[in-house]
Parts: sequence; structure tokens; C-alpha cells
Amino acid sequence: MNRYGMNALQSVVAVFGCMMQPAAAIILFGLNNSANQTDPGTGAPFDAVARVYNTVGGNTRGSAVHLGGGYMLTANHVEVTSSQNFTFNGIDPYVLDTGFTPTQVAVGVDMKVFKLATTPTVAAANVYTGIGELVAPATLVGWGRGRLSTVPLASALVTWGGLDTIAKRWGLNVPKSVATIGYTHNSIVYNYESIITVLGTVGGSPAGLGASEAALTQYDSGSGFFQFIGGQWYLIGIATSVETNESSTFGNDGFDVAGGDANYFARVGTYDSQILALIPEPGSTVLILAACGICLRRRRADG
Repeated sequence: MNRYGMNALQSVVAVFGCMMQPAAAIILFGLNNSANQTDPGTGAPFDAVARVYNTVGGNTRGSAVHLGGGYMLTANHVEVTSSQNFTFNGIDPYVLDTGFTPTQVAVGVDMKVFKLATTPTVAAANVYTGIGELVAPATLVGWGRGRLSTVPLASALVTWGGLDTIAKRWGLNVPKSVATIGYTHNSIVYNYESIITVLGTVGGSPAGLGASEAALTQYDSGSGFFQFIGGQWYLIGIATSVETNESSTFGNDGFDVAGGDANYFARVGTYDSQILALIPEPGSTVLILAACGICLRRRRADG
């Protein structure tokens, strides 16, 4: 039994990063871009994840998760200013509450909290306040680029599509390990505990995830990673980075084994007290996911 408990994640060596690329979005191993764009119906808080985009030009900046009362959690590297809007359904826009300064969760942690000017009419995610995440399927929800339409479904190498493929999607992946990862982005030094997933083939996946197995791509930073633990859905991670650039390789599902790219999520349970301290509503637990960033060989992504 390790410090994370029976059936929970194993700790691995620290990873210190390289140059980071822009953040990414979800692609699916065996489904096209039109799939998984509606609530999966499992109880996972699909509606709680918003798109962050520029008011001029509409360019996507990343994703964010609603924690309740209009408070949102995203990756710290995702740009959040009054020049951005936020939408949960792709239609209705929300604006930033400029009276609340977007605040990094803790020094060196690639997560921050910001607030919307009005409380959205969507569910709030529950923040996981433990370190008992399971090596079992979890649901990823984010906005970002999809797959290149010419790539065959269930291909080992999936190239990312263009900006016209950006959409809100859900997919599945399995937390495999925990590590401290580090990198510098826009002169900010990051060094924080991360949940790591590895992309396996349908046959190699530890839980047989099948066609809905998901990989992060550009503009997924800040996406939410949710898991059903003890009879309730929790936000266990915020997407921050991926181990590849402009494509995702599905393959051997063993950690650090050639053939499968890793995805990285800031671990919510490690920083739950800091997150909740920024939310005035007492007792409102929260879930978080990141619009994952992309990197070449373990790099962090820009939102």
C-alpha cells in the first residue's frame, strides 16, 4: 500500500519540462469530430465546462470549470482578461467579473480561479479533497481542436485538425501515475503535482476504453478531468499539457513505454485547500479540468 491508498495512483519521478507549445483539445481514438458533443448521461458534470474565447475574432483561449457561484477554475497559463468571453453551450456568453482578480491557486501551480460577472445556470463541479483517485476510467471534458478528418478512425497516430474542428467534447482516460512536473512559461516557473494518463490502444487500454478514449489537443488547457469516487462525481484534475505536438500517438499503455503519449493534469486534491480558500461560499466542493497544453516530450501547453 502506497501513500495514495489501495487501488490509487502510484508516485513516479519528477519531470522537468522543456519548451511549451499552445494548449490543446480533445480528440477521440475511434470516433469522428461530431461524436461525444452532448452530455454522456453518466452524471459527469459536462455542463460545468466552459470555453474561454476572445471577444474580438472569437479565437479560443482554453477551457474552464464552474465551481459554483460563478467562480471558475482553469490552467494558470490560459489567458483570462476582460477581452475574453465564456460560454458553456457555445451560444450564451458570460463576461469576467473585473471586481475579482484572477488568482493563481499557489506559487508554481498551473491553476487559477476567476469569477464570472453573473452566476451561470449550469451545475457546479465538486472539488476532490483527497488523494484517493483510482486507476479506473475518468471523464475528460473540454473545448479544443478535433482530429484531422482524413485520419482513419482507430489509427495509432492521429493528427490534430484545424480551428474549424473546435468543439466541446467528452472522452475517457485512466489516471495512471502522479509526478511533480516543472517548466517555465511566459517567465512564470511552474513546479506542481500532476496526474498522468497514457494513451493506449483499444486492446492495450487497462479498462478497455474503446473508441471514446480521449487525448488532449490545442485549447484543452483548463479542461476538467472527472472521476466517480465513493458514489459521487469529482473534479480530480485540470488539463495543463501533453507529450506531443500537432498529433497524438495511441499505443502501449504502460507509463513511459514507447508508443503512447502522456497527458498531464494539475492534481486538484493536492491543492484543494488553496482552491477552496478562493471561493467564499463555504462547503462548495469543486471539480476541475484543464484545456490541456501541448508540448514536445513532456512540455506544458499554452491556453
